Amino acid sequence: MDTNALRLERRDGRNLLVVAGIVALVVSVTAEGPIGARIVAAAIMGLVTGAVFVVVTLLINRYKPDHW
Repeated sequence: MDTNALRLERRDGRNLLVVAGIVALVVSVTAEGPIGARIVAAAIMGLVTGAVFVVVTLLINRYKPDHW
């Protein structure tokens, strides 16, 4: 097994922050309720999105074809 296959690249970290930030922003704007609840919901969705992003990125890095 290639040990580099499970590592995140620098651009993956940047993309993670961008995706999680955009999701958190959209949730905070579109959610209904008091501002505190909207911020909490946005933070939770940002964290969930970030976790899913990391898992998917690791799986892609592990199982992608060699020519990618």
